[in-house]
Amino acid sequence: MLRRIHGLDAAIALFKNRGSDSDDEIVATDGGGIYATPLSLDAFADQVIRDVRKHGDDFLRRITRALDGVDIEDFRVPVEVVTGASSGLQPSEVEGLKLAAERVTAFQKRTLPKSWRDVDAGYGEVVHSVQRVGCCIPGGTAPLASTVIMTAVPAKVAGVPYVSVVTPAGKDGLPHPAVLAACDIAGVDDVFTVGGAQAVAALAVGTESIPKVDVICGPGSVWVTAAKRRVFGMVGVDGIYGPTETMVVLDEKSSPTVAAADMLAQAEHDILAAPVLVTLSDDLVDAVEGELATQLEMLPRAGIAREALMGRGAAVVVDTVEEALKVAEVYAPEHLCLGFEGADELIADARHAGGIFVGERSGEVMADYVAGPSHVMPTGGSARFSSALSARDFVRVTPYLDMDAETFEGISGAASDLARLEMLEGHARAADIRRGR
Repeated sequence: MLRRIHGLDAAIALFKNRGSDSDDEIVATDGGGIYATPLSLDAFADQVIRDVRKHGDDFLRRITRALDGVDIEDFRVPVEVVTGASSGLQPSEVEGLKLAAERVTAFQKRTLPKSWRDVDAGYGEVVHSVQRVGCCIPGGTAPLASTVIMTAVPAKVAGVPYVSVVTPAGKDGLPHPAVLAACDIAGVDDVFTVGGAQAVAALAVGTESIPKVDVICGPGSVWVTAAKRRVFGMVGVDGIYGPTETMVVLDEKSSPTVAAADMLAQAEHDILAAPVLVTLSDDLVDAVEGELATQLEMLPRAGIAREALMGRGAAVVVDTVEEALKVAEVYAPEHLCLGFEGADELIADARHAGGIFVGERSGEVMADYVAGPSHVMPTGGSARFSSALSARDFVRVTPYLDMDAETFEGISGAASDLARLEMLEGHARAADIRRGR
């Protein structure tokens, strides 16, 4: 079921260039007939952005009708529909969303940077939230209410005054009640029934009904991802996300049952999901594969999960836990599950991961829903240089100078000297004049 890779060197050779390939040329669309010919990802995103900028809501209605088969007159979901959506859920589901929001709030409060000032040194930093954030919530094959909590709550914790959600409508013209209930619980200010690249474009440039934002966040399809790439610079974006991925590391005492469950939890998302196993023996791989076969029979989305396992799934066999961590460092997975005893002592050694899940009780599923960290995490190897979404993504940190005379006199001569070293006399004089020279 899983392709097998034996040895550290073979694993490094396979994974070291991960994330460097582009599918721009092999994925194309005409926007449901909106355009005369199929366009690649980036070309489609460019054209959609231009059309949204030029035609606003009229274009959004056309492309929503073409792609989603829904006629939308007013993209804003009425407030009373949002606040009343919880009535369509089970009480336990509503309580689950509230618990998730509470724990995410508590976690995110601890991530925020704080303003500070050093009077003696004459400098400091002031922290301000951005003013407007737009959260992209996928429609797809499941109502991802949890993603509302994982994007909007960190923004609200950061102090963002206005948070909107864009998400596709169902055939009734409205998002799923679970998504709307999550928006209400998270304190979202506006919900708009639009998805895909056109939703990103609307948030980036603004339309008659959808306000332009400062930061766009959240995962989505390849079309959403392409649009986020193209609007970066017009607005901030949290990251460029691909299909979900998890790497499960086991030793001889680990549970194959739990490992298989963790792999399937990600494999059922998408046929392009990447469930990767790293173990110390072929016997362990055999045991996990046996569990995968058994547990697949219990999943409604077994077809998707099986295709993911056979497509981008893999099993790596190495000699030691230290080698397993080296594989993880090269792969830089979105989710790194350390399912072995003593893993808590190795957290600092797992340098490249979107999130680390230590021991059998701390499964990645907990972070997906109720643990506290956002489940929006870097994919495709980008965990080497980026982090999970947090309240930090929605604040600006601005340095400032506030020097007294003694501090200025002590360092301004060096500023003049360095300016003249760089042959910038205007800079030097800006310091000298202040020194009375």
